Amino acid sequence: MTTPDWAGEVRALTEGRGADRVVDVAGLLHESVRAIALGGTIACVGFTGRTAPPLDPQALFASGATLRSVAVGSRAQFTAMNAFIETHGLRPVIDRVFPFEQAVDAYRHYADASPFGKVVIHHS
Repeated sequence: MTTPDWAGEVRALTEGRGADRVVDVAGLLHESVRAIALGGTIACVGFTGRTAPPLDPQALFASGATLRSVAVGSRAQFTAMNAFIETHGLRPVIDRVFPFEQAVDAYRHYADASPFGKVVIHHS
C-alpha cells in the first residue's frame, strides 16, 4: 500500500470534508468510514483475506453514511454472462461518453437523473 493512512490522506486532500463516495474493494470499511464525508455513500464490493476487520457501528452512525454491498458474482457467472451477451448480440444503451478530463461533468450529468442509458467515462 503506497499510502497506509489513505483515509487520513483523503481528509487532508478534501480539507477535512471527506469523500462523497468511497468504493471499498479491500474490506477496510473502518477506514472507508474515516474517509467518507457526512452523508456520503460507501460501496462495499468485497474484501481481501478470510475475514474483514470489525466495523464500529457508532462510527458508521456518526458518519451518516449509506453503506451498500455490491455483489459481483463468481468468475464462472461472469463468463456465462459474457457468453450470453455475445450469443444474443446485446449492446448497452449509451447516453453519453465523456473523456476522462471531463469526469466531473460526467458525474454531474449522471446525478441530474437525466441520462437514458449508460454514462461512460473514457480513458485513452
